[in-house]
Formats: sequence, structure tokens, C-alpha cells
Amino acid sequence: EMIVVVVLFVVVLCVQRPILCVAGDVGILYEVWHTFAAQAMQEIGRVGGRQLTTELVIRSNGSLTLQDVYGPFNVSSDIYNVQPQLGFYCLYRQRPNDPYPPLSDCPNITQTTTAHAKLLVDAQVDYVAVDITNWPSMSSVTDAQVIRPTEVLFEEWLALRKTGTATPLIAPWICSPAGSNTWEYVLQNIYNVGTYDDLIYTQEGKKVMFIPFNNNCQDDNVTSYIENNFGRNDVTVVNMWALFGEPTYKQDVWGFFSPCTTADGSFTTSMVGEGDCNQFSSSDSKGDVVEISASGGYMLSQCSLPFASPGHMRGLTMQRLFKKILATPPPHVFISSFNEHIGGRQAPAYNADIAFNMGLPNDPQRNSVWVDTYGSEFSRDIEPTVEGGDIIYKTLVSCVALYKAGKTCADSPTSQCCTTADKEVWNNVWSMQQENGNQDRLLTQDVGEKNALTKQGWKEICHVINGPSVFCVDTSNHDGRDGPFMLYNFNSTTTRPLYRCLDDATKNHFFSISSNCENMGHMESVLGYMATTRGGEMLRSIRRCRLPNNVFSHSLDIPCLSGQADSQIYGFVR
Repeated sequence: EMIVVVVLFVVVLCVQRPILCVAGDVGILYEVWHTFAAQAMQEIGRVGGRQLTTELVIRSNGSLTLQDVYGPFNVSSDIYNVQPQLGFYCLYRQRPNDPYPPLSDCPNITQTTTAHAKLLVDAQVDYVAVDITNWPSMSSVTDAQVIRPTEVLFEEWLALRKTGTATPLIAPWICSPAGSNTWEYVLQNIYNVGTYDDLIYTQEGKKVMFIPFNNNCQDDNVTSYIENNFGRNDVTVVNMWALFGEPTYKQDVWGFFSPCTTADGSFTTSMVGEGDCNQFSSSDSKGDVVEISASGGYMLSQCSLPFASPGHMRGLTMQRLFKKILATPPPHVFISSFNEHIGGRQAPAYNADIAFNMGLPNDPQRNSVWVDTYGSEFSRDIEPTVEGGDIIYKTLVSCVALYKAGKTCADSPTSQCCTTADKEVWNNVWSMQQENGNQDRLLTQDVGEKNALTKQGWKEICHVINGPSVFCVDTSNHDGRDGPFMLYNFNSTTTRPLYRCLDDATKNHFFSISSNCENMGHMESVLGYMATTRGGEMLRSIRRCRLPNNVFSHSLDIPCLSGQADSQIYGFVR
């Protein structure tokens, strides 16, 4: 009877959802690159130092700097943005009988890989794509940073499988331009030894190797060599990259993350005030959808710059990205990412005064900005962390469960993937300036009022960094301190209201943290709620600035312009 019931259920599901009768597979980007950073943190711990992360430095509100992470201990490495709940782990282990091991073994490898396997299996993730995109050629650094840890991941998960413990499958994602050889090492020492055949991710009977689809990492001849695999012809290459146009998606190129889009198909970081996410999907030559990606977050520019990344937003970003996946379920879903935690830094791509690491306005390293992951909020990562908790992981578990079951939020509105009251907690705030008269300034959280004002002689003060679509963007403006921001739309013990006021005497607007508007006028509206401390979701300070003509403006994360009266910091905004 049980078999009959199951069969009937599947038949009904196929009739109702003809696009996909059997759930496809789910992969996730997985990092093993923590060797040097983790060992640096472990050394600090051994000498009794405080193990600092970027998020902890931000939360210190200037009492700590990024120099304090490694400087006092005479070590140098990538800085962790957050601390994983499993600690500062890494997967490097010396090879057996290696007479000259370059490094000591990472501690607790089995505990780490076992915990990761359980987290991923519980989330119904079928395979991990190990990120080797920065290491096209073999060297001692490549080996210690990513190759030996990848081998150890295979070893550990194979051992778990022998005990009957489930693990995901594994596939590498390797930068493979002409003249590279990391791909060759992986084929010869992992794919072709036979030991790991049941642990390698396959499609249609062939072992999969992902290749970054960009000019620096992909070469048609190398792809042919990989698929030939020294005459075995048992490998298929899947091209994957991000931030490319819709025509490339139609060439069967996967997105390892795919941003939300606007009605005209432009990428956006705006999660509030926009329509459905509707990210691009990858399709084959027949036009059939092959893959759609979702992520804990993403970036359109350097993610530590304002509005260059949407951030986690308590799972709102992932929820919006999964809506398309659940509505039109593809055979393959790819998630970014599980556990980056560290990442590259570079000079700001913009010349604006606010183009620095958010929340670190006075830090000596503020202009060495993070690209892919920043703090606990502006990250693609899903692994539970000390500073960020596990809300994004739980959202992933819920969303994948719906996908695997062939359901949408209409079927399960109380699912973590579908609830909105816990995620839609934000107000956009537009900055407006009167173009004539006394050039009054005001803030509004009402898009209708913003639109009406622009027809009445007011102009919107634009953001200065590409990313948002609900705010105008003007990258030629090299200031940005008086631009748009976001507030919470609810009050709590860790927030305070921000009021919009009108000066009864001058008829100029200003904002205040006092509901009586400091007896300077009357309150017109509550704009929203600021955080009372810096960090997490709200990194930028806000000050009130009084211009010489008694017009009030604001300044985000940096002092008011010279010649303007500079108030204290009122709170912290997004």
C-alpha cells in the first residue's frame, strides 16, 4: 500500500508540475583555502592573543582596527570576516611519508569534515564544488592552499562513507587556461586513481569538472584535454561564472551566483521596493533551462562598499532568489556559497568619499576593500558563524526541501523559505533636495512622496556606487555622504526611531531622535529605526549637518563637509 500511495503522489505531482517530476540536484560552492589564515589564527590563540575578525573590528566602533588582527603578533594572512561556529578550521594534512612537509597538520580535520557533511546532507545538498579558481598552476602554495586540502576532503568523506555516514559528492572548479596544469594533477591523482569514483559528482555517467568561463581561466583546447582525460573520455566540463549577460546564460554557462534583475534586465542589489528577483537561468542549445542559482548574498561591485551587495537581509535575498527556482524548477540548482569567510581585497573601484570599507571610516586599512565577502552580513556564505548565527543556513534548508519536494510557497507558506514578516523589515530612505528657494533638504521613506516631490521642484540625491535600482546612481559624484540609506521598519531594544521634522520658523526640514523635534518644530513622520550600535546589518553612522543657510542635511559614515555644523552620531543605518 505504501508503494501505491507514493506512486500516486508522484503521478499527481507530475501532472501538476510538468516541468520537473523528479527533483534535480543541488550543488554548493565550497572552500578549502583556509590553510594559511587558519594557522595564523591558531598561532595567535597559542600565544594568548585575541582572535579578531573583520566583524569584531567593525563592532568595536573604532576602538580596534584591522591592524590589530595580525600586527601585534608578527603574522600576516587573509583576515577572517567572521568566525565559523566550528572555529578557525582548515583541512591541510601532511601526505603519508612526506619527508619535508611544508606545514603542520590542521587540527580537528575529522570533526570539521564530519560536521560539514552533516550540515550539507541535512540541507539535501548533493555535491560540493571545490573552489580552485585562483590556482591554475601547481606550486607549493597551490598545494598547501587548495590541492592537499581537497585530497583530504576526499579522504575524510570516503572514510565516512565506509562507516555508512552520508556525505555530498565532490567536484573541483579549476581555473584552466592554456599552459595551466592544476587540472592535470587533479585528473591524475584524484579522478583516475579509482579510489574516489563513487565520491565524484557525475552527470550522465561522466565525472564533472567545473571551469570558470572567462578569458583568464578557460581555453577550448584545455577543455578538450580534460574531457578526453588521457583517452578515457569519462569527464564532462561544466562552464560556470557570474556577472555575465543573458546571451551567455543561453550558451549553457552556469551562474555560480546570479543577481536579481529589474524589469529591463539590469542587475540590482535592491531587495526592497523592486519586483520579483527573476535572475537569469542557464539554458542549453534547445532552449531548455539547465540551471538556476541562488545564494546567501552576492555583489555587483566590491561588496564592502555601500549598496554594492544586498547582504543576507535575514534570508530575504535567498528567499527572493529561490522564488524562481520553486516556480520553474530546473534540473540543477547551484548555491553560493558555503564557507568562504576570507577573500581578496583591492583598491576601491570608485573615487567617492564613501567608497571604503563600510563601518571603518577611520581605519588605516579602510581603502583595502573586500570584493566577495564582508563582515557577517555582506556575504554569500551559508555556514553558521559565531557573529552571524545560522538563519541563512536554516533558510537554505527550508528552500531546498521545497525544491526537492516539488513545492512552492503556496504549498508551505509558513516555511522558513516563505515567511516574510521576519525578513521584510527594511525601509528605503531617499535623500531629496529642493532645487529652488532655500534648497531645503528632506528624507522620505515613501516612494510615492519621492516621486511627487520630483515633479514639484525637488531632486533626488543619488547614490554614487553602482548596485541599487530603487535609488538613482551617479558615479560622477565623488562625495556620497548625503545620499540614500536604509532603516529598519520596526522598533526594538537595540534600535531608536529617526523622526522627520519641520522647523516652524524657517519651514526647513530636519531629522531628529526626539519625537518633540527638540522644540524646534513639529514631527511629520517616523522615517524608521536606526541601530544603536555599529555592526551586523547596520554598519554606517549617520550625523546631522547644519549648512550655513540653516538648511539641514546628513552625512553617512564620515563627518559633515567643512563649514557645516557637525552633530554627534545619531545611530547606525544600512
